[in-house]
Amino acid sequence: MTLFDVKKYEVPDPKNVNMDQTRYNVGVFLSAYLSARARCNQPREPKVTSSFSLVPPSAGSGGNNAEAERLLIENEEAAEELTYLHKLFTMGYSAIQHPFKPDICERRKRVFYDRYIKGDAVYICAQRLNVSEDLVSQDASLAIIQFADALDLVEFR
Repeated sequence: MTLFDVKKYEVPDPKNVNMDQTRYNVGVFLSAYLSARARCNQPREPKVTSSFSLVPPSAGSGGNNAEAERLLIENEEAAEELTYLHKLFTMGYSAIQHPFKPDICERRKRVFYDRYIKGDAVYICAQRLNVSEDLVSQDASLAIIQFADALDLVEFR
């Protein structure tokens, strides 16, 4: 009897992943998540700490005015959707890891955030992190696979 099932927690091998379709799936999710943030008057980009940990969205930032009841219902529905999507985003984002080196984990999270949330180019990320563009590309691919795997968005060849 095995106490820990490695197969359950393995990250897919990038060679077996259809990166175009996986990237598309993550893009659809991120579009929904970022739109939900906008509907709740949240900043487009989720807040992160200096170590690239997520800060939860603030509740009730949408205002009520003369159309109080209608706006309250709309805000409530939007807030529920944001809460759901933020939980999923947190699951995916927290799955971006390196098993032995916390500095690589932090760099991967930063690359994911800069590339896929902020939309920065590879060369800008490389300059900001003072690493090669190839390393940024590798980190971006591994990060998107880890993120997608946590949300069951990975497509295989």
